[in-house]
Amino acid sequence: MELYGDLHCDTLWKCYRFQSDLEDPTLEVKRNPPFKHLQTYAIYSPDGTEDPYAYFRAVHTYGEEVLRRYPDMCLCYSGEEIDKTFAAGKTPYIYGVEGVGFFGEDMLKNERIALELKKRGVAFISLCYNEGNHLAGGTNVEFGMSTLGKQVALLLRNVGLTVDISHLNHRSADQMLELLPDHVAATHSNCYALKAHPRNITDAQIKELICRKGLMGVNFCHHFLSYPEDAKISDLLDHFRHILRLGGEDIAAIGGDFDGMTRVPADLPDLYAIPALGDALEKEFGAELAQKILYGNMKNYIDLNL
Repeated sequence: MELYGDLHCDTLWKCYRFQSDLEDPTLEVKRNPPFKHLQTYAIYSPDGTEDPYAYFRAVHTYGEEVLRRYPDMCLCYSGEEIDKTFAAGKTPYIYGVEGVGFFGEDMLKNERIALELKKRGVAFISLCYNEGNHLAGGTNVEFGMSTLGKQVALLLRNVGLTVDISHLNHRSADQMLELLPDHVAATHSNCYALKAHPRNITDAQIKELICRKGLMGVNFCHHFLSYPEDAKISDLLDHFRHILRLGGEDIAAIGGDFDGMTRVPADLPDLYAIPALGDALEKEFGAELAQKILYGNMKNYIDLNL
C-alpha cells in the first residue's frame, strides 16, 4: 500500500503532558514513518480545567512549536494542500479536538471560537469526553444533548467543521445523527455488535453515517475490539468486515488512537507497524478496497468537507 491516513492519535497531548517531542521513545506515533502518512493529532481539552479554551490554546501552541521543529511536517487545510505536501516529499497533518466545554451561551463568541479553531487547522471536534458536559452526554453518563449542544453542533457544521460522535453516549449520538445531515463522523470507534462497549457504535448509527457520507475510523484499543481483550490484527479485520457488510465501503477508515490506549494489539504496537495491517486488509479485501480503508476514504472526505 502506498498511502496511509489516521483519524486520531493522542500524541501531541502526550507530548504536552510530559513536555517532550516526537523523538520521545515512548511514543507510538513518531515522526517520519517510512511510508506516506496523513495524521490527525487530537487535542484533549478537559472540562475540569479552570479555563478549558486557554488549556486548548496552550496544548495547540505547544504542539505547533513541536511540529515546527520538523520542516518536513506541514499543517494542511484542504485536500489540495495534502496532495501538494506529499508531492513535495513532506508529511501532512491536521487537528482534532476532544471536548469543547469552552462553548457557552454567547453564540457570537461561539462563532468566533469556531472560526479560530478552523484557522488553527482543526477538522474534527467531539463536543465532550466520556463524562459529558453541558453540551452532550459522554459514554460514562446517560443524559443526552442539551439545546445549547445542538446549537453548537449546527454552528460547527455551518463553518465547515466535522462533529465527532466517538465519545458521545448512544443517546447523544442518535440525537446528533438526527440533527446533522452531513459533517459527522466517528473518528475512533468500533462496532458495538461485535464488542458491546459504550465507546462503540451501533449498526443503526453506522448506517446513519453511511447515509450522511461520513467516516468511521476503526480504533486499535484492545478494550473496544474483542473478547477476551487480547486483540490482534485479525480482530480489526472483523470490525472492518462488519462495517462493509452494512454497506460502509465508502466510510471505513483508520482511527488508531495511538498514544491514548493502555494496550495495543500485539501485532500492531505502533504506527510503524501499520503496513502489516495494510497487507492483511489487501489479502482479505483486495488492493483497491484496502487502499480506500487505509487512506482513500479519509482523503475523499477531506476533499469534500474540509
